[in-house]
Amino acid sequence: MSHSSTHRVAIKRVILWTLLILIGLIALWWFFLRASPDSKDDAATGAAMPRTAVAAVPARQGDFPITLSALGTVRSLSSIDIRPRVEGELVSVDFREGQRVDKDQVLAHIDDRTYQAQLAQANAELTQNQAQLATAREDLKRYENLIRGNNVSRQDLATQRQLVRQYEGAVAASRASVQDARVQLGYTTLRAPAAGTIGLRNVDPGNIVSTGDDNPIATLTSLDPISVVFSLPGQYLSRIHNSMQQGPMMVSVMDDSATDTITRGELTSIDSAINTDTGTVRLRARLNNDEQQLFPNAFVNVELTLTTLKNVVIVPETAIQNSEAGNHVYVVDDSDKVHQRSVTVGASDDLHAVIDSGLKVGERVVVDGVDRLRDGASVNVVSNNLPGERDSPKSAPPAGESTNEGQIKATDTSAGEDDQPS
Repeated sequence: MSHSSTHRVAIKRVILWTLLILIGLIALWWFFLRASPDSKDDAATGAAMPRTAVAAVPARQGDFPITLSALGTVRSLSSIDIRPRVEGELVSVDFREGQRVDKDQVLAHIDDRTYQAQLAQANAELTQNQAQLATAREDLKRYENLIRGNNVSRQDLATQRQLVRQYEGAVAASRASVQDARVQLGYTTLRAPAAGTIGLRNVDPGNIVSTGDDNPIATLTSLDPISVVFSLPGQYLSRIHNSMQQGPMMVSVMDDSATDTITRGELTSIDSAINTDTGTVRLRARLNNDEQQLFPNAFVNVELTLTTLKNVVIVPETAIQNSEAGNHVYVVDDSDKVHQRSVTVGASDDLHAVIDSGLKVGERVVVDGVDRLRDGASVNVVSNNLPGERDSPKSAPPAGESTNEGQIKATDTSAGEDDQPS
C-alpha cells in the first residue's frame, strides 16, 4: 500500500470518530433537556424560555392627593420698621441683632431731657391757668350775690361769666399740652409694637435720629407663623374655591429638590383679581415656622393639595408601561409567570400612579426588569421592593397609607383635565 493511500485512511478514521463524538454529545444534551422541568414547559412553545430576574411589588390601597405645584415667595405676616417719632440723640440700643423680642419690650432710648423740660413747662402753664380760673369763679360768686341788691350791673355779671369760660378753655388747653408733652416724652423710649425677631440695626448710639430718616433703626419681623405667596393658573380658581368651601386646603413647602417637605400649613386667602398679563391668580398660605427654616423673600417650591382620591389602587410609577395599545403592567402570578395587563391610569406623580381599572389590590406588578419581559415569560422575583430600596418588611407601606410626596404630573380623571399647571 502506498503512502498516499495510508494517509487517506487515517483522515477518514479521524472524521468518523469526530462525527461519533458529536452525535454522542447531542444525544446527552437532548436527554438532559427532556429530563429538565423547565424544558417540559418550554416544549409547548417550541423554544427554551430562561427565567428573567425581576423586582415586583404588590398593588396597595390608599389615599392619593392631587396637588398643584408652583414657585412661591416667603412673606412675613408682620414686618415693622422701628423708626423714631421724635428727634434727638440715640442714647442706647437695648436689643441684640436677631433677638426674639416680646410686645412692648424696650428696644432703644432717645435723649429725653428736652421733652422732660417741655412737660414741666406744660404743667406750669396748667397750674397758672387753673389758678386764674379759680379766681374768676370766686369773683363770679360775689357778682351773683351783689346782683340781688343791684350793687353791680348785669353787664358786669355777664362779663365775669365769660371770663370764667375763657379760663376754663385755657385750663383745658393746658391739660392737652401736658398730655402731648407726656406722649412726646414717651416716644423717647422705643418699644416693640409686636412680638417678633429684630433684624440688623442701621443706626448706632450717638447718632441724631428723626422722623425723616431714610433707614429705620431696625426692622421687626414676625417669623412664626409665616406665610407663602404663590401663583396658579386662573383655570383652577373655581376648583380651589369649591375645595375651600369643603374644608381647609393643605399647602406644603418643599425643599430645593421638591422631594422633602419643610413645613405644612393651610391656604388662607385668594387674591381679588386674576393678573391679565400672566393669567394667574395669587394665593397666600399660612404655615408654622417654629424652627425658622423659612425666611422672608426666599423662593420655595409649593404644593397645594387640590383634592384627595380615597381608597384607590396605587402602584409605583415605574410599573406603568406605554404602548400603542395604551398603558399596561406586567402582573406576576403564583407560578412566577408574568402576564401583560391593560390598565387605566387615573393620576400619577413622580413616584406612584393610581389605577382606575385593570388591577386589584395585592396583585404583584413588575417594577424592575420590565424591558426584558414578554407575555407568559417565567421570571425569578429577586426583590419585593423598588430599585434602591432594601428588602425589608418596613420598606413597603401598608395598605391604606399614602406615601405620595412627589410633584403631580398626570391627570385627575374625575375632573377630566390636567392638574399639573403649565
